[in-house]
Amino acid sequence: MTGIRIIFCTLFLVLVSSLVASADVIRQGTLQATSDGIDVTIRWMTEDETAVTMFEIERRGGTDGAFAVIGNADPKGASLYEFIDHSAFLKTASLYQYRIKVSFSDGRAPYYTAPLTVSHTVSGVRRTWGSIKAMFR
Repeated sequence: MTGIRIIFCTLFLVLVSSLVASADVIRQGTLQATSDGIDVTIRWMTEDETAVTMFEIERRGGTDGAFAVIGNADPKGASLYEFIDHSAFLKTASLYQYRIKVSFSDGRAPYYTAPLTVSHTVSGVRRTWGSIKAMFR
């Protein structure tokens, strides 16, 4: 029984330290997602980026289904990050959820808090114009 308790405690500590490590990287309350009717902008501020190798931004349409990676950002020290989802205008969904995965050099890659939900509506005219502009980027 003691061996099982030790294993359980070890797994619990690994899980808790993983969650705490990601919470210490992104400053509490700074993760935001906003829509301007064309793009969705995700912003966050970091504090301690020790051993962080990458931030991975994921999106899904609606509140169900799998998330897909739409971009990443390399760590640059405690600062403000901004990721602009230019591909949001191509989708017909009006509700998106975003989340950020923080990858560490030791292989851990926890997600930061719950997914952010943002309402995003793009007119058909803007979607067509955005597609034309994207061809020339």
